[in-house]
Amino acid sequence: MQRHHRPPSTATTPVGSVVTTDAADPKRGKKRGNYNCGRCGLPKKGHSCNISIASTTPTADSSSIVTSSPPFPTPPPLPPRQPYSHLRRALSFDDHEVDESVVSDDEDETGMSLEMGSDYGGSRLPWSCLWEVLRRLPPPALLSAAKVCKGWRDCSRRLWRVAEELRLRVPAKAQVGFVGSMLQKCSGLVRLSLRMESDVDATMLACIAFSCPNLESMEINVSDTAINRISGDELGRFVSDKRCLSSLKMEGCSNLGCVNLSSSSLSTLWLSDLYSLSKMVFNCLNLKEISLDFSRQENDCTDLVAMVDGWGRSCPRLRNIHIASVKLSHAVVLALTAANLRCLRMLSLVLGSEITDASVAAIASTYENLELLDLSGSSISDSGIGMICNVFPETLSRLLVALCPNITSSGIQFATAQLPSLELMDCGMTICDPNTKSESSKENEPHHSSGCEPTCIQKSPNSKLHHIYQKLIIKHWRLKKLSLWGCSGLDALYLNCPELNDLNLNSCTNLHPERLLLQCPQLQSVHASGCEDVLIEAIKSQACKNSSAAEDHFPCKRLADGSKRVRVPHHLSPQPSEDEKRKRVRRLQCTVHVN
Repeated sequence: MQRHHRPPSTATTPVGSVVTTDAADPKRGKKRGNYNCGRCGLPKKGHSCNISIASTTPTADSSSIVTSSPPFPTPPPLPPRQPYSHLRRALSFDDHEVDESVVSDDEDETGMSLEMGSDYGGSRLPWSCLWEVLRRLPPPALLSAAKVCKGWRDCSRRLWRVAEELRLRVPAKAQVGFVGSMLQKCSGLVRLSLRMESDVDATMLACIAFSCPNLESMEINVSDTAINRISGDELGRFVSDKRCLSSLKMEGCSNLGCVNLSSSSLSTLWLSDLYSLSKMVFNCLNLKEISLDFSRQENDCTDLVAMVDGWGRSCPRLRNIHIASVKLSHAVVLALTAANLRCLRMLSLVLGSEITDASVAAIASTYENLELLDLSGSSISDSGIGMICNVFPETLSRLLVALCPNITSSGIQFATAQLPSLELMDCGMTICDPNTKSESSKENEPHHSSGCEPTCIQKSPNSKLHHIYQKLIIKHWRLKKLSLWGCSGLDALYLNCPELNDLNLNSCTNLHPERLLLQCPQLQSVHASGCEDVLIEAIKSQACKNSSAAEDHFPCKRLADGSKRVRVPHHLSPQPSEDEKRKRVRRLQCTVHVN
């Protein structure tokens, strides 16, 4: 191939042109000539340029650059090419990595500019619409959407990066690498919830600690077939290393052995299935809520008194305390009152059969601002209910005394009459027929999901005041939820509660339909599993009457002289619209659950 060389430097240079030659810079070596036309920019090979230069412009060599303007507009200069490492092919479906530098710093919180658009399926879909669609997909669907095209894949990856909460179910055959691969996608993860169907060990904790440096909330739920093998030392190291962790909830903690947690950021701690802990030390100055659920085994050797005794110094800001253990006793209550937790508002001591009226007196003398009190499974009587009513008449809004066989219908009526702020009350398995067997704890499980209801076999009543059949009359203006599950000794029930919306009558086998009166216009849900068919029909009919009575209410006005109030005629009262009527009917419908 014949090579084209530039003319020597002694050639005459026309006026108005600049010539660059190889001798211009003695340091630069010999280079090839220009293969493109100097007039039109097309390749020289086989090219005949038809563009003529103005007569006032002298003819220059092909190696010169003409400074005079051509008679046609020149295209804008091309941008400089990026280095090869930043080049991306037009259809790069096999590229599984996203360059972080491509995302600009001035983008919004979604990780992309909302003004951008892209073509998907022949139609231009804005990034904002695509973002709103993909962000509502569950993780499996989001992984499938990433396989549609390059734009969807990039959007899904940015969604993973900016995700703050992840709820993941780990199958039984999954390994730690499955969880690690999912967590690596979410670099900004703050809240993590795992439903483990496989075993959990320290490797899983290490994977979470490495992949989620800014984790604030972690919840691990363990299925019946999985085992939690995390020890107390491993859990303590995890909590101390995570400086941002504020909430920790973990199930299946039967292999801890000992607990020694120290954290300045932890505010919520839930541990369940605890068993025979040799030591329990909590050094968390900002801890506000603690829930400890122990196993129901009698040979549990955990020292609850030593555990509670140090809370006043190590956890002075506790507001909510929940302890479920058969080892709860009056000594534990005394240690809790000695801690003098001034911020305490909710106290739940469940399954403590040795908690008596003396324990209630100790609680009432120390903590006078309680909003929730749960003493389910204790041995308190109507006297303890009286002390509760005398100390917490204005603050107590939730009272749970299920599985307390020494409480009668008189004590329940007294509590509803003396506690005007009461909104929730659980009296399950308190009024029981001693002639019936109460071993169906699963069928009589309480409905309210307050997390404090025990599920154990009902004890035989110790009080001589119990009658075979009792009646219960409750009139309360603020009560919203009432649970009477398993009250087989109840044969008459009269309720006048305008705000009541949830009623649990499961296994009230001796309740007569003729002695049932429900004056609850806001009633929305009634649980009647295990009741007679006649009682269920009576509940449905009275619930329908309450709904119709609330719907047919007419407004009243006073006469001109203010003498008396009269009902406004139907044609003069403002009629609601059709939408309001549908909403009212939908709101006033009462559902009776029988299964």
